[in-house]
This record gives sequence, C-alpha cells and structure tokens, in this order.
Amino acid sequence: MADPVGLNERLRLRRWLAAVGLTTTAEDAARVDTAETNAIALLGAHAACEALLGLLAGVRRHRPGDEVAFGRLVESAAAKVTLGPGLADDLDAMHRIRNDFVHASNTVAADEAARAVSNARRLMELVPASLGASWNLPAGAGLGTAVAKVIDVEVVGMWLRHADQMLREGRPQLAADGLARALHRALHRTDPGLLNDAAAAQMRRNQLHRASVLGMDYEAEATQSQIDGLYRWVLPLALGISPVAYQRLLDVIGTVPDLDMPTSVYRPRGVVVSDDDARRATSQTAEIIFRLWAMGSLRAWADDANIVELARPFLANPSGLAAGEAPPASGNEPQIYGQ
Repeated sequence: MADPVGLNERLRLRRWLAAVGLTTTAEDAARVDTAETNAIALLGAHAACEALLGLLAGVRRHRPGDEVAFGRLVESAAAKVTLGPGLADDLDAMHRIRNDFVHASNTVAADEAARAVSNARRLMELVPASLGASWNLPAGAGLGTAVAKVIDVEVVGMWLRHADQMLREGRPQLAADGLARALHRALHRTDPGLLNDAAAAQMRRNQLHRASVLGMDYEAEATQSQIDGLYRWVLPLALGISPVAYQRLLDVIGTVPDLDMPTSVYRPRGVVVSDDDARRATSQTAEIIFRLWAMGSLRAWADDANIVELARPFLANPSGLAAGEAPPASGNEPQIYGQ
C-alpha cells in the first residue's frame, strides 16, 4: 500500500483518529443523558483529551513505570500550542470530575459530560498545526484534509478538503455536502465491493417482476423490506460505527445519486446544518474513510481522473446554502443543496 505521508506521521494520525472515535462514542452516550451514559461519556472524552494532549505535547519514548500527571500533560501541550481561552481550566475541572467518579463513584451530571466532549472537540482542532511540515497542510486544515493526504485517492480526497475549506469559510451546509460526496465515492471504491447500487436495483426489479408474474407481490415486498432493514444495520457495523450514529450522520450530510457529476445532495426536510454538526460529521466521515484505507479496502478507479476533472468547476466556485440561510419553508420532499 502506498504511504504518501510517512510512518511517523501516519502513526500520529492513528492516535488522532483513536481520539476521534472515543469522542464520537462519548458524544453518542451523552445524548442519552442517564447517570450511566453520562459516566461513559466523561470517561471516553477524558481518554480522548489525554491522547490529544499527548499528541500536542509531542511524541516521546515511553519507559516502563513512567507516568505523566494529567496536569503536566496539559502544561506540556500548552507550551507547544495555544490552548485557547478557558480550555486549560475546563480540562482541569473535567479531570477532577473524572477522579470523583472513578475513585468515589460520584454521579456525573449532563453538563459535565458535555464539557468533556467539548474539551475533546476543541483539542482536536489544534492537532493539524502540530503534525509537521512534511504534511504540507494549509493553514486551518482539519482532519478531512489530513486523511485526504494519507489515503491519496483524489476522487475522495478532493471532497474531504472541500469540506474543510467550507468549514473555514463558515459554510457548514456546503461542508456537509462535500462530506456526503466523499463518503459516497469511498463506499463505491471498496475492494471487495461494499456497494453495487446498479446491480442491487436490477436484482430487486427482477425479483419483483417474477413475484408479480406469480401473484406474490406482497411476499416480495415484505422480503425486500426485511433485507432493507438488515442492510441499515449491517452496513454501519461493517464501517465501524453504530447504526444509530450512522443514520444521524446521514441525516446531517445527506446522500447523493450515483453520478459522476457533483450533483444535488438530499437530506431530510427541516435539517439545518450548524458549524458543530459539520465538525462532528467531518470527524465521523474522515474516520470511516481512513478505516477503509487502513484495512486495504479503498481503491481508486481507472477513470477517476475524469471524475475529478468534472468536479473542478464546482470546487472552484461552490454554490449552495451558506451559513444562516434558511431552507425551504414547506413541503415533505427532500431538501436539495449544492446545486
């Protein structure tokens, strides 16, 4: 497998992605808001923060019995990067609440779980600047741009970079559109194949036609419904994400038709993507795509260069809803963005 970045940088990205996964899991747990799930959220987010602080402080050789206090880790990271107003204090408060739970079984409140997740998200955004000159990342680059650099599959990477750029410009709706296109391209370039929409659609048409001839329309539809339901569970698990979290991700970024042109993005009516929504979706989408690459399943197609060329005019002059613009006010049809 080609490694366009280098072993050390790739290992650092792996740590970053591990922290992303912990944070995403913590965020999902915090949404439930029970005593148990708040504790899970706090512990997961705290572990993510510790990994990110270590990444920001700099990689050093670990020796048996060598431990670094959390406070010293914060200080070491702060010496390398600017943590931002109040973040060091929030990290200290999170660590104390974590100790109260671990050592005294104190209850974790919802706002404490939320603060821990927020701490991890804020640290996550500081990582690109610490990744080193060999990455050649632009100022303000995010996780999507870093993953695009590593996977070196341009038909996917161009949309990850586009999503990061739209986030920097305060256009979260277009950032989400870019993520939908990146994920769509990636899922169609897996080996062995994960998706084959045309073949699946033709198979369904054949099944329904045979059932209609035999007078078994109801049975065929019922069977197809069961297959669809199973698919909505199995696909996310194959990607390393829970079915609920994957559906929530698709609600934010939307879906696109299987066309080479940068076509419309469809998402449920009433969904307005915020900056935070787009950041979380960037983390999840980049993590899924990196995992496909890391397991050796992501493959470029021979005609990808043509698809990249078709997208260049749109990438040079993206259009669609910008931050603060309201979606259409009525109707039940899917919203269409990115036209």
